[in-house]
Amino acid sequence: MVVVVGQEQPGKPRLTVVGSAEPAKSQGWQAVLDGTAAVAIGGIVSGGFGVEAVKSFVTGETAGRWWFVVGLAVGLALVGIGILLRERARRRVRVGIVVTASDARRGQARALQLDQQAEMFCRRTCTVTLKTSIELPGDGRWDQELVNALADETLSATTMAERLTPDAARINLVPTMPLHVAFWFGARLGYTHAREVAVHAIRQADGAPAYFPATALRAVESIDQPLIVDRPEAFDEGDPTVVALALDLQGRGDQFFDHVKAACRQHGVGLLLGMRTTSSRLAENQDTFTAVVEQTCKAWRDAPLAASARTGRHVIFLSGPVAIAVALGARLASPEHGRWTAFTFDAATNTYEPFPALAPA
Repeated sequence: MVVVVGQEQPGKPRLTVVGSAEPAKSQGWQAVLDGTAAVAIGGIVSGGFGVEAVKSFVTGETAGRWWFVVGLAVGLALVGIGILLRERARRRVRVGIVVTASDARRGQARALQLDQQAEMFCRRTCTVTLKTSIELPGDGRWDQELVNALADETLSATTMAERLTPDAARINLVPTMPLHVAFWFGARLGYTHAREVAVHAIRQADGAPAYFPATALRAVESIDQPLIVDRPEAFDEGDPTVVALALDLQGRGDQFFDHVKAACRQHGVGLLLGMRTTSSRLAENQDTFTAVVEQTCKAWRDAPLAASARTGRHVIFLSGPVAIAVALGARLASPEHGRWTAFTFDAATNTYEPFPALAPA
């Protein structure tokens, strides 16, 4: 079952609530699993035997007294087990939000396939699944407005999730979109949410399920440093108030940074901060992805930048998983949304493409 929330507008994202794909359990079996039956039976048993035990002590009747005490203990134990099962059932309540921004220039068929795969993953693993999507027309300003609307719709989905599943401690966000769009999307989402928002990434290696919780929007303590931080590189012909951050998360080395430096010169960047990994693929676990986000944020905070560069224009060159791009957008660009421009490599034109689109010189 799919329920459309709100009125659909052409080109604008709309929010849908998708039912779980898991077969519904019978009410009797559900009562056993969530502890309701144990609490009810335990209450009856402990109440009945408790009354009889008290009566035996008051009247001094010793016959069967200890059986009454044992029955009372068993009833109380059942109540305790029921409470534990109830808390366990509450912790297992999950809500998933599938967010897709498809771009015909970057393989719309693949984006739709991933969108369906993400929906199926959430329906199998979550109690409630919410879904929203857009199609990017490739028209700079309109693209930006659509992505802003997509992020706002996602924020509405988190609010709805809190109402639909008040017991869920975490919201699972499964994004499918180009990297530079993901950064802007994350910046619009921000990182201050009432509940943990776990951004999921698709597995590149074989394994099930197809997605895993990669990182969170909020700050997480991490002491791991999976990336190598390069020395800042200045461009004499660039603007010293424009600083670029480049992340090579696929181990491409000079092949990655040669294109980045060419783009920096083209767009007047004055200083480049490079970070890289030597492996072609990050370890697919939450600790590694979170460590990448936290190390990048720390490197940006600790970078030796002049005050004019801190308050100037910022650029980020992205590679690797979408989940990291979303989290970095939330952490780095949310407080100063308008200063950042994200770039991702366009293999068709062999150049870096910005988002939002830059105004013509």
